[in-house]
Amino acid sequence: MKNLLIIIFLFYSHFVYSQSSEFLIQQYNKGPGLDNYYSKLEIFLGGDLFLMNKNEKTKPIMNFGGNLEAEINISKTFGIKTGLYHFPVKYFYINNENLKDLIKYLTIPIGIKLSPTKKSKFSMGINYNIIKEAVFYNGNLKGEYNLNEYKNNIGFFIGYEYLIWKMIALNIKYKFSKENTIDKLIKQEKYKGLMLSLKLKIFKTKIINK
Repeated sequence: MKNLLIIIFLFYSHFVYSQSSEFLIQQYNKGPGLDNYYSKLEIFLGGDLFLMNKNEKTKPIMNFGGNLEAEINISKTFGIKTGLYHFPVKYFYINNENLKDLIKYLTIPIGIKLSPTKKSKFSMGINYNIIKEAVFYNGNLKGEYNLNEYKNNIGFFIGYEYLIWKMIALNIKYKFSKENTIDKLIKQEKYKGLMLSLKLKIFKTKIINK
């Protein structure tokens, strides 16, 4: 919790600092405004790399997913994020490295986005994770867990995004979830770790920023 509060503090501190710097630049800008519009709706298609762990008894295994993301912009600097993610969590057990779990979720995020500059964005919010598949590997043996032993869960994210070239952006997120303790018969599945995304903007609308 302490680390999360530090991240949130840095998140808002950087936003305020960036906003102040941008206003100062605009104050001394004598030429015509090039930033007189913004996209009301933007849609992105992305490929994701995940490094997610379960707990202190496991180690993460790199895995890949994908996403379709939408940003609804209320202003040039503030917006709402949502979308759909194919979100796999894969790890092995420290006391038996041959035993691996792969939990696949369909994730629906909802969060806020702050854009202090044209190239940088910060975001934070929640994920609703719908479990679709739970697989285990033990050496050459592969099997599936009973999905009735699992339950959909709620997760959280905080992220930073940088526009590297025109319509292409790089995004990094820290994601974690609450442990399910509702029923002892339900597996207490959780995750925490990093997600790296390469995003391509595939649609946008524009309006005049009055």
